[in-house]
Amino acid sequence: MFHLVLATMLQDAAVPAAIGTFTDIYSANVSLLRKPQRGIRHSFFYISHLYLCQDPLARKLVAGEDNLLHAGANVDYMTRRALIGDELVLSGHVNGTRQVVSLGAGMDSRAFRLGLSDTTFFEVDKQALFDVKEPLVAENALQASSRHLVVGTIGQMDLPAALRAAGHDSARPTTWLMEGLAPYLTVAIMHELAKDVGALSAPGSSLWLDGFSQTSVEKGMYFHGVKFESGLDNYDELWLSNGFDFSQQVDMTGVYLDGAQKIQVDPRYIVTATQTRGHNMCLMARATKSAPRCPAH
Repeated sequence: MFHLVLATMLQDAAVPAAIGTFTDIYSANVSLLRKPQRGIRHSFFYISHLYLCQDPLARKLVAGEDNLLHAGANVDYMTRRALIGDELVLSGHVNGTRQVVSLGAGMDSRAFRLGLSDTTFFEVDKQALFDVKEPLVAENALQASSRHLVVGTIGQMDLPAALRAAGHDSARPTTWLMEGLAPYLTVAIMHELAKDVGALSAPGSSLWLDGFSQTSVEKGMYFHGVKFESGLDNYDELWLSNGFDFSQQVDMTGVYLDGAQKIQVDPRYIVTATQTRGHNMCLMARATKSAPRCPAH
């Protein structure tokens, strides 16, 4: 499913839409969909060795992929990030989670390719993003019980009310995905979002996000001309203070693919706020709310 990497690049490109500044990174290249994709070592096939089979959505969701690769998109990082999200959703499913919420969803296509026919997917993003995305996925069979578009701007919308209206059940566990979202949110909005996610997460819920240290962002970071708004040194503490009983922050340098193309974390790269402070780091945070244990008989 080699479009994972490229769709994730486009997720980043679309994230500013989630906070109100929809860019042309994706939409200006939609016209490329009908043109032969060339360059970057035949990039479709360069990436495909990472995956078991080709995904029929690949051709539709990679408009402008050559532009992103030429612009220096980090394919290795995008690969790891896409697979981290997949593995979290699949492991949550094994443990009984049947709701997935993608915040700043962009070109997330998991509802069409993970084969979770008993799971409901909620994708949160701006209407402008969905106006581009929906025609591209319209002819593809859903591999989920249902998929709901939740239209709004993170930091401006009433997220709990919007999810509730779309059918999200806060009494049941949820897998939360925040791929490429956190850097575009101010610190205040990030804290408000954490509060909402914590309140909406039943025991058994889990989440992951990626972001950067405060030092990294304060030096000035941009993606395709869009400035990152914030970096935190304590993403782990953020979730612990909002109802999650396990949270871990990892320097992404220590996250890698093993020989079976599974995500592994070198424990030496699990970092605290003290270890992060003052350093340039790309970070991953993951958190869970433990499900209640059955009483022993």
